[in-house]
Amino acid sequence: MNYQELLRSPLVASQIISLTQKAAHNNVPVFIQGEQGTEKELIAKVIHYAGDSKYYHFYKIDCKTQTEDSLNDQFLRIFKENNFGTTPATVYLKEIGELGQRSQSRVLDLVEDGFFQNGAEKKTIKNLRFISSSSEDLKDKMAQGKFSEDLYHRLNILTIHIPPLRERTKEIPTIAQYVLEDYGKKMKINKVGISNNVLNLFQNYWWPGNLRELEQVVIRSAIFSEGKNLTEKDLLFETENENNSFLTFLKKAEAKSPESKSQNSNNEQNNNALSLFLIELVHRIKNPLVSVKTFTQLLREKFNDAEFREHFYRIVTEDIEKIDAVLNGLLSYIKINTPLEKKDTVHVILEDVLRKHEPQLENKKIKLFKKFEKDLPETVVHEEQLRYIFDILFQYALPSIPPRGSMGILTKSFDHLKETPKDKIVHPRNGGYLEILVVFTGFKKPVEQFGTVLGIPEVQKEETIEWELRLIKEVIQKNRGRMKFEVNEKKPRTLISLKLPVERRKLIYYQPERT
Repeated sequence: MNYQELLRSPLVASQIISLTQKAAHNNVPVFIQGEQGTEKELIAKVIHYAGDSKYYHFYKIDCKTQTEDSLNDQFLRIFKENNFGTTPATVYLKEIGELGQRSQSRVLDLVEDGFFQNGAEKKTIKNLRFISSSSEDLKDKMAQGKFSEDLYHRLNILTIHIPPLRERTKEIPTIAQYVLEDYGKKMKINKVGISNNVLNLFQNYWWPGNLRELEQVVIRSAIFSEGKNLTEKDLLFETENENNSFLTFLKKAEAKSPESKSQNSNNEQNNNALSLFLIELVHRIKNPLVSVKTFTQLLREKFNDAEFREHFYRIVTEDIEKIDAVLNGLLSYIKINTPLEKKDTVHVILEDVLRKHEPQLENKKIKLFKKFEKDLPETVVHEEQLRYIFDILFQYALPSIPPRGSMGILTKSFDHLKETPKDKIVHPRNGGYLEILVVFTGFKKPVEQFGTVLGIPEVQKEETIEWELRLIKEVIQKNRGRMKFEVNEKKPRTLISLKLPVERRKLIYYQPERT
């Protein structure tokens, strides 16, 4: 593989090319930060093979799978192959944040002092270049005492942050075409292009699996395609028992195609346009009336005859008030006859509740990440119930998050809700659901066993918030939804998932009268 060409390819985000080139031409430790699927290992290899190190060995250690003993064995094997540093080599530590604390100390000894302890034997190792990567924020782990601050700063001399694919929307068509051509040569897939409709779909999808997911979608679509160019129908591949979020996105996009809604939308647009025209006309009349009334008050003082002055003022003022009353009546009529479609209710309420808890977020310096699906459908759950649910969840989550921790909120919609044998959910006829995901660092000790809070009867000394968590679960279930907790104490991280039925009807409202 030509890594010099790869460095200039669309796969490498334009904002990290310069930094990657600099890293390739020196031997300082490099730390690569990026979400799962952003191809951190590819960047590590580019750094090694696009510079002077390309003539030497590149060793990868996947820290997710390492115990203290296995890590020791890995290093011992590398040092023996490399004759204990006689020739330069690069060691790539994949997902460095997964190492235990004793293993971290061993790596720190290597990076800081260049020695390796094997039992009673201690050897000095030279000419090692370290590149490490992580999908999680190591600053959070340091704050929790789970990652060595010394090791972090030793490995973090040069940091490369790989942006997620959803932040590279403009580059996606070029990336997709490059992937198709590159893999097409390797796999003998005879494809020459991608239709504009497909490229638009690619740009509107949020790519949770990043580059890796895009590569999979492009190649698998190319295999299923029967023509020279990839079209929308080529994307609709489905594998049994596979959780395919991209396929769900495609089905939703197809259901929202403009052709199927053109007649209704045209009528609505005409009605809305007429209403807006009338409202603007009313205001264009009312504004001069204010000026006329003001001028009348000033002119009143110019008449010497007191009786005529009062008569003039009364007549003009009464006429102005009559016109104004007619215009106000017309405005009220327009309002009660102009239905407005209810939109984005979930997001509006989420933002309102977040503003309420903003002081706590700022005091703890919590990083907040939001990924909201555009045009998220309405849910059958009432607004006040939603507000109560979100408020209780944030009251639960925020005290659990350590200082400088993070919280992410994601919304999305899908057609069908998968269920386990234990689920007792009556599905709506159209099967539509939306999901609100709240993910945050940390977990709350008193509620380690979420089953206890959310249903097991033997609950001892429940706090108010724990009791209310149980109540909001009942509210969600009564609305035919589902609430789920997942706690990973090792990371540590908590995920709360709310799946709520989509409202099948079009919800409308009318503007309230202002008093």
